[in-house]
Amino acid sequence: MAKNQSSKYSKEFLDKTIETWQPYFPDPLSLKDAREIIDNMTALFNFLIKHDRKSDGNK
Repeated sequence: MAKNQSSKYSKEFLDKTIETWQPYFPDPLSLKDAREIIDNMTALFNFLIKHDRKSDGNK
């Protein structure tokens, strides 16, 4: 089973994520939503970093 998600991020970080992203969602965001947003943003930035490194190697 997946790693215990409750210890992956601090409550403060989850709350700040909700505060930041709530204006863009019509329904209230939950802690689960915040975890998903963080995971998706992390994956996006990891992808961009890898893509940038590959691009640097082609110059």
